[in-house]
Amino acid sequence: MSCPADTRPRRAGTAAEGEALRKEIAQLRHAVASHAAIDRAMGVVIAVGQLTPSEAFDVLRGMSMRTNTKLRTVADQVVDWAHTRRLPPALSKELQRQLHLRGRTCEVVPAAPPAHARARPAPAATTRSRSRQWARAARSSSRAETPNLR
Repeated sequence: MSCPADTRPRRAGTAAEGEALRKEIAQLRHAVASHAAIDRAMGVVIAVGQLTPSEAFDVLRGMSMRTNTKLRTVADQVVDWAHTRRLPPALSKELQRQLHLRGRTCEVVPAAPPAHARARPAPAATTRSRSRQWARAARSSSRAETPNLR
C-alpha cells in the first residue's frame, strides 16, 4: 500500500533548502518579536488616548509614516515612553498631533536634546572687552563711581 504524496515523511533536503528554512525561521521570529512590541505600544496608546485597538494602530502607523521611522522603532520608543515619560521631540509632536486628530489630548514630555544641540552658555567677557567697557564708561560718565559691568 502506498501513501499519498503529501503525507509521506519529508527527507532531508539540500544544504540550500536547509539554509532557506533557517532564514525563514529567523524572519518569522523577528516578525513575532516586532508584533509583540507593536502590541505593547498599542496598549500604551490605548491607555493614554482611550482609543480602540484599531485607532491605536492607526496612531502608531501615522507616527511612523510622518516621522519616516520604522514602525517597530516607533513602538519601542512609545513603550519606553510609558516607563520614562520621555519621547523624542519628533515623535512627541506627532503623537500629540495624531491624538488631536482623534479628539484626544495627552501631555507628552519630549526627551532632552542631545548634548551637542543644547544651548551653550555665553562665553565670559575677555580682559580686553572688560577694559573697553571701563574706558567707555569712564568717557561717558563724569561721576566718580565705578561703571556697572555685567
